[in-house]
Amino acid sequence: MLDLIDPSIELTSVFIQSDHIILESIQMSYCQQISHEFTPVITQYMFPKPPVIVEETAQFISESLTRMQKRKELVVVIKKKENREFLGCCGFYSKESPTTPEFGIWIKKDAHGNKYGSEAINILRHWAIENIDFDYAIYPVDTANIASRKIAESLGGVVIKEKEDFELA
Repeated sequence: MLDLIDPSIELTSVFIQSDHIILESIQMSYCQQISHEFTPVITQYMFPKPPVIVEETAQFISESLTRMQKRKELVVVIKKKENREFLGCCGFYSKESPTTPEFGIWIKKDAHGNKYGSEAINILRHWAIENIDFDYAIYPVDTANIASRKIAESLGGVVIKEKEDFELA
C-alpha cells in the first residue's frame, strides 16, 4: 500500500503538470489510445506484452483503478500540455514493499526522443516525495534499454543490483 501523507488524496483523480506535459490518473477513456500505442516495439524491454485485443487493455485499466482505490499504486497517462496529445503512461507501484515502490513508464513510438519520459518520471517523483512516505524508489530497467537507463541516471539513479529473469516455455 502506498502510504499517502495526505489521506484525502484520491489516486483516481490525480492531476500533475509541468512546463510541457500533464500527468492525470488513468481512466477507461484512454483504452483505445493505450491499446493502439502499446506495441511490440514499445514493450521490447518490458515484462508486459502488448494486448492482442482491446479488452485486455480495458482489463488492465480496470485492475489499475481498483488498485488505485485501494492505494496500492498510481497509474497516470502522460499528455502533451499544449494540445493534450496522448504520449504514454507511467506509474508508481507498491510491488514488494510500500517503503520501496517502483516507477514504470512507456512513451509511444512517435514521441520518442523528446525527453517526455524524463520529464514525466521527474514530476511524478517530485509528487511522490511530497505526498507518499517511502524510503527510496526503484526504477527497474533492462541494461540494454539505453533511453530508459538515461532517465534513471539523469535523476541521480544508481545501479543497486542486477538480476536475470528467465522465461519458461
